[in-house]
Amino acid sequence: MVDKKTPVPKKKSRKKMAGPLRAGIALIILGAFIVGMGALFNRESMSLYGFIVVVFGFFLYFVSFYYLDRIQKKKLKK
Repeated sequence: MVDKKTPVPKKKSRKKMAGPLRAGIALIILGAFIVGMGALFNRESMSLYGFIVVVFGFFLYFVSFYYLDRIQKKKLKK
């Protein structure tokens, strides 16, 4: 009899995420939670603070993504 080999699934290599990108995503989630809590309890100042945190999280995420992308492209050119 012939042994049938079961195909072994290839593991997908996960792309490592840099620290500033993780921090930006965390700030977006935290700020959205603060905005939701402020809206729930009718605290406009809390919602405003949460909105500022979300904006800073977006800014941190996109600036660090652009910066790290430029560094990676420079390494590939060399």
